[in-house]
Amino acid sequence: MATSKSFDSSQEWTAGAFLFSGRPDPVWFIDLITAGRLEAIWNSLPASAASTLAHQPLLGYRGCFLRQPDGTEWSVFAGVITRQSSTGAVTREDPDRKFERLVLATAPANVLPRDLAI
Repeated sequence: MATSKSFDSSQEWTAGAFLFSGRPDPVWFIDLITAGRLEAIWNSLPASAASTLAHQPLLGYRGCFLRQPDGTEWSVFAGVITRQSSTGAVTREDPDRKFERLVLATAPANVLPRDLAI
């Protein structure tokens, strides 16, 4: 399993899931086609009145993320996505969780728990 300590992601799109307490969360590379699909989903979503992600549990699945090489990062949980970039943060609603499901679907085999359901 690739983790944030096991590869240099400075020139690649990366994704990961917030799963663990006390050990590194899984992180993997995203190809450019998938990154483009994720950006298209983001661009199609309506703005959110929420200023942050929904309340996350202390243990277990706490969402996922997508990070592009320039440091822009999308954090996703329960149908709410916040994009943090050098220009600030923007939050959007994704009630169908298309963005979150696609990020998680890109994980390599055996990286995520089999019982992970969103």
